[in-house]
Parts: sequence; structure tokens; C-alpha cells
Amino acid sequence: MAVSVFSPREPGLRKKASGDRFSRVLRILLSLLADGTLDCERCCTRFEISLRELQRDLSVLRSLGRDFGFSLSNARGGRITLVRSAGRLAKLGNAQAESAAMLAGIGRALGGPIESEVRSALGDASGGPGFLDLREPRPRAGAQVSAMFAVVKEAAATSARLEFSYTTARDGPTLRRVEPYLVIARSGRYYLVAFDLARKDWRNFALDAIAEPIRRDGTFTPRKVPDRFRREGAVGWIRTGEPLEVTVRVAASIVAAVTAREWQPEQRIERLADGSAEIRLRFDDPGEAVRWALQFGAGAVIVAPPEVAALARETAESIAKNYATIPCREGGVESRR
Repeated sequence: MAVSVFSPREPGLRKKASGDRFSRVLRILLSLLADGTLDCERCCTRFEISLRELQRDLSVLRSLGRDFGFSLSNARGGRITLVRSAGRLAKLGNAQAESAAMLAGIGRALGGPIESEVRSALGDASGGPGFLDLREPRPRAGAQVSAMFAVVKEAAATSARLEFSYTTARDGPTLRRVEPYLVIARSGRYYLVAFDLARKDWRNFALDAIAEPIRRDGTFTPRKVPDRFRREGAVGWIRTGEPLEVTVRVAASIVAAVTAREWQPEQRIERLADGSAEIRLRFDDPGEAVRWALQFGAGAVIVAPPEVAALARETAESIAKNYATIPCREGGVESRR
């Protein structure tokens, strides 16, 4: 799961993919719950939508309000006001509380910054999990991810450049000067999307690999975040070069599990005569493609392009070598997944 956690003002408007709408309507509702009012112009700029699109989103919320005990005023002075029938939505009774409990459950499942953002909007809505109980990796207690998130969010909101030490497996610690724009959450890790001033290019920075202290270094004029960094998708969002189309052959035994999910809006699936399937996805980083396929074990094999298939083979050989000295029972174990 990849989620854009915050997105500051930037120049220009762009037509958003239809898949963004649920997330956008949810975030508009959270903003109304937190602040009580909504500035229409700022909202359109934040989500890169037209006023007409915003009106359609508000119509959805007005319809929900009839069921959950709130209403939205007409625009006055460019602002919409949330009118609650009995205090905060999170503290309404029974059916109304279900909505707040669902949002709180999503926040708890994702943990860290997302949990804090949802909690600040919903107040004390807690309660037990509802019918949908999400299970996602959470940032470990004490890991400085939430504090780091607050720092980069404030910097993005005020267009402040940041300087920090960033550590990667390949290069070790290096000093980076960046312009921060937004954070993406995926599988329990949080990634800052920023413009790297030394490299003169856009980069993703894992928040857990940024070392304190973080120093502010003046301000910047916001740039437009490239579409490839805005593209929706649970995979293929690590940006390191030109995108490649990667073909993965999926065994018949796991076809339903793999093809039931939208990994990318532009994915292509071809069913084969023997019950297997080939799924085509786009990746900038070949290593990400290999890691994605490996999660399905021997049931997924990269068949194209040849250089990514070769990397997958090398990775599998390295894994086998690592296990060569580990005591293992002959015959293996059957997966109960």
C-alpha cells in the first residue's frame, strides 16, 4: 500500500486520476473535522483540481452528511463550514461513530505519522476495530520516524530547504540539500519526495535513513512535482532512472491472489492457456521489480526484459548461497498460506 501523506502547495493544476478521488474526499472530510471550515481556493490548489471538481466532492460529502449527522454550508467568502448536529463527528452515537471508528482503525493500522494525522482530525475516536481490520507494518515505537515526519512536513509547508545526512546501502552516509514536497507511506516505511539540489533531480528519501540534526537552509520557490512522482500505484514508484516494462509470469496457483489487486493503474494482465498469467508492470528501479516478484516465492518468475530477469536470477542465487550453511530439514515445509 502506498499512500501520499501530505502534499504542499505547488504551481499549476493537473487533472488527477479517478483513483485519487476517494483519498481526496477522505482528506477533505478530515480537514473539515479538524478545522471546521474549508478554504475552497486553497483546497483546489492543494489537490490540483478545478472548482467544479471540488463541488462534486462536496456533493458526495453532503450526501454522507445526511446519513451521519452533519451538513456543509454553501460557500460564503470562498469558505465552506461544517455544521455538526451534536458535537464532533467522532463523538456522535452509534451509526455516526462507525465512520469515525473506521478512520481511526485505518490510522492505527498504518501507525506513525498517518495515525497522528487521523487522530488529530478525529479527536478521541478510538474504540475497537470495525468490520474491516487492516494489518500493515507500523513504525516501531521509539524509531524517530514520526518526529522526522513533523520536521519535513513543516519545512514543506513553509518552503524551507533542508540539509541532512542520508545513508544508503550503496553510498553510505552523504550530505544532502533538498527542497521537500510530500511524503509517501508504503508498507510501514515513509519516503520524502524532494528535489536534490546537488544532483539537480528528484529523489525519494526514506525517513528512517535521515540522520539528525536536520538543518534549515533558506527558502525556495516551489517547483511542480513531476507526474512520475505523483503517479498512483503500490509498486513502481521508486524513481531512479527511465522506466522499464517488466513481465512477470505468475503460476496458476496464485493467479487469483496476484491479479485481484491493482498494483498500478496501467498494469496489463494476459491469461495463459495453462491457467497461469503474465502481468506487465513499469519499474524505474529493477531491484524493486525483483523484490516485488520474490514476495510470491517460486510462484512468480520475471521473464522480461533479460537484464531484469538476470538480476532476479543473481538475487535468487545469492539467497540460496546464504541458506547453504543454515541447517534445514530435507524435503522442506509446506506453506499454509
